Amino acid sequence: MNPPDDVLFTPVRALGAMLRAGKVTSVQLTEVSLRRLETIGPRLGALATLMRESALAEASARDAEAKAGRWRGPLHGIPYGAKDLLATKGVPTTWGAEPYRQQVFDYDATVIERLREAGAVLAAKLAMVELAGGMGYNNPDASYTGPGRSPWNTGYWSGGSSSGSGAATAAGLVAFAIGSETSGSILTPATFCGLSGLRPTYGLVSRHGAMALCWTLDKLGPMARTAEDCGVVLEAIAGADAGDRTTSGKRFKPMAARSAAAAARRARIAFADEDIVDHASPEAKRALE
Repeated sequence: MNPPDDVLFTPVRALGAMLRAGKVTSVQLTEVSLRRLETIGPRLGALATLMRESALAEASARDAEAKAGRWRGPLHGIPYGAKDLLATKGVPTTWGAEPYRQQVFDYDATVIERLREAGAVLAAKLAMVELAGGMGYNNPDASYTGPGRSPWNTGYWSGGSSSGSGAATAAGLVAFAIGSETSGSILTPATFCGLSGLRPTYGLVSRHGAMALCWTLDKLGPMARTAEDCGVVLEAIAGADAGDRTTSGKRFKPMAARSAAAAARRARIAFADEDIVDHASPEAKRALE
């Protein structure tokens, strides 16, 4: 039986359980993703390049592995999208800018390679603000794909510069997406679209193959439906990489629930007074306090 059209609103962990139980195949999930990307993606300004042929080939290979009892991990067979500043071999990587609309690299970014090794299926390159905001922007139109729109109210911006990653994940077009952040470009669209966004510690995730905006600040990280899903993705993409000398060499492993609770009790939180006093709305100020 084919999965429902809203199946990609299901968290990654649950999708993985469905795949392992044989309730759905990777090809079926990927077909849903491609269909929704093709029909809904342009309305949200979220789609840069649909990767139908390669995505279905990858999904078919993951299903064959599953049938043989080989599981690559919790992301096995799950379709995702990548911000269009990540190099993908043989496919346009436009950096969201008209002059680079035909730009094609002959290699994959390290994050793309690692997600493929983890079994995830790349369904699409996702729209972004041109050059990740390197030319400055204060409106949603700064992309050749048009404005990024929040799926919850298309009269509102999905946020930048990872606008497509936020909108596509929130609208159930992909199970998760990779965004980049120099100064708010993961956290802003995650907030505007109602997602969990994780901006990793600098140096935890390789940026090899990603367009550089500011090499001392750029980070790559996941945008997903839940914080747990972000942790699953981060575990797959974190680690040292000879292609990026700024990587710290550290890995990431989600804590067990008991350890996480103990760590939370020990945690200390720092904040800048002016962020609350000068910039927060009354509602945000009460929440922060």
